[in-house]
Amino acid sequence: MVRVVVREKEVSDVDRIADIVRGLPEWFTPNAVNAIMKDCEKLPGFVVEVDGTVRGFVLLEERECCIEIAWLAVERGLHGRGLGSMLIAEAEKHACTAGKPVLTVKTYGGGDYEPYRRTMEFYRKRGFKLYEVINHYQPYGGQPAAILIKLAKC
Repeated sequence: MVRVVVREKEVSDVDRIADIVRGLPEWFTPNAVNAIMKDCEKLPGFVVEVDGTVRGFVLLEERECCIEIAWLAVERGLHGRGLGSMLIAEAEKHACTAGKPVLTVKTYGGGDYEPYRRTMEFYRKRGFKLYEVINHYQPYGGQPAAILIKLAKC
């Protein structure tokens, strides 16, 4: 029987998170890997373990009015098995506990790149709605950024 657990991220998880991110180069550039490692030090988050091994993570950033999903990834071989949904559910609980029952996420918004079409589909299937696409978004190297929102079920 497979044992799946979602728990708070710990310092000891950082190397495993880096391995997951490096294994997904279609989504994460080397610069993104460095940014995620820095954010691991300061942002709260959760990991999902399968049989005791970290297989996915989410990092959250508290904003004035909401909780933003800063980074989320699941190991490639486990896409489509519900682990990402479990991480979103944990982010929702965190948002409710923080008294900020709105989740947001920014992602590539060009629509012309298959991995990010799947990313948009992932979030939409979990109740996120497209709020806006910002063209020439500087943190995305001048690329379009889609902003999606969801009301958490508190």
